[in-house]
Amino acid sequence: MNMKRLLLLLCLLPAVVAMGQRTSGLHIPSEKPMKPKELARAWVQPQVFCLQLQFDEGDSNYRERDLDLLDSAYNIAFDRNSPRLYTMSIEAYGDAGNGALMQARVESVYRYFTMRGGEMMPVRYAYNPIHCSCHGDTMELLRFEVPTDKQVYDCAELPDSRRRMNGNVVLDGSVVVTFSDNPEECIGGSQGCFLPQQDSNIRAYYTQLILKKGSLYSVRGTKDACPPPVEITIEEHLDYKPILDKYFLVPHRRQVILPVGYVVLHSSFNRKPEECSQTLPDSIYVRFPVTQEQMDAKLRVFAKKCTDRGCEYKALPTKKIKGGPVLMMQASLDASQLDTLFLARKISDEEISQYLYPADSPTEQGAVTIVRQGEELFYKPFKVNRKGEYEYRKSFRALLRIVAEEEESDESGTDFRNDGDEEL
Repeated sequence: MNMKRLLLLLCLLPAVVAMGQRTSGLHIPSEKPMKPKELARAWVQPQVFCLQLQFDEGDSNYRERDLDLLDSAYNIAFDRNSPRLYTMSIEAYGDAGNGALMQARVESVYRYFTMRGGEMMPVRYAYNPIHCSCHGDTMELLRFEVPTDKQVYDCAELPDSRRRMNGNVVLDGSVVVTFSDNPEECIGGSQGCFLPQQDSNIRAYYTQLILKKGSLYSVRGTKDACPPPVEITIEEHLDYKPILDKYFLVPHRRQVILPVGYVVLHSSFNRKPEECSQTLPDSIYVRFPVTQEQMDAKLRVFAKKCTDRGCEYKALPTKKIKGGPVLMMQASLDASQLDTLFLARKISDEEISQYLYPADSPTEQGAVTIVRQGEELFYKPFKVNRKGEYEYRKSFRALLRIVAEEEESDESGTDFRNDGDEEL
């Protein structure tokens, strides 16, 4: 039924109500008679409204001529664009000796609302305003099962006020469906969806990953189903010797970035760099135990950063964690950077010889190629002395994590939100 036809039907309601007959109709419950203008205003997204269906004697099926009323009630109560979220109460009124018949009438009306949605129960879809960490203020399509209560009443046991609606609408022999706006009962309290669902701390042997609640996914105001819990694992490559044997530079088009280790963060939930219209906050923290020499040598954590011009590895915001038995370096990243993180240092062209040895060819062990002014130059991070030992440039050695065995673990439990930590 189109809206014009629905409004025409509703405008005829005062005449139907005034007749006080046993007839089907749509009603706004009211203790006092409403004037036509008041009634018209009440039908604009009504908080409560009723559908009354009169049945033929002995029949449990609603009448074909009442389909327009059923459709009108459905269009009001199940309108996706309506802010009202209705519960349903289906009540049959009659004689106690016809209890089975009244129950069959209730089920007949209930089946209509299930068939309209093509589900096993009445299901409502509605547009719900939410705030998403990825897309800001937006809308989601909400699906929920409409809470429905079914009752059968013996009119002989009811007071006179309960046998009529609005004082003059006779209920005996009819089924009344009451639609009441009740968001709390329909969809519960609005808590939102968060990944992770609480502040989380994930540890590998060296690496510690700290995720604030909702740092991967946050939707405030949602009532819909949330994603499954996220699973994250840390793959570590922080033993410098295997790194140097098969050495490589951190990928970058213009800069020389020397790595001394890396970790790979594997997550079952990832944000693609171009996926979000909102700027994602740096709400994920990664920590590594470091030496003072590494800090003095300006070792940093590098992660992939993507823009319209492409993706490059850039240093993350970093701080030195104060306190505890082990010196820690902490970097902050966002939900799109759960990938490979490098412990590395960016150097200039003039600094290359302070960190790397010249190599004769790219086939030497650990050799890398650096192109400068169109010329390929070969370097390596170490050389082997006569004793078969690796030798490093002093500046490069300061970047390597060469520490005593007992200093490997971190049990400090330092609060990652400590404002007293030193920014780098």
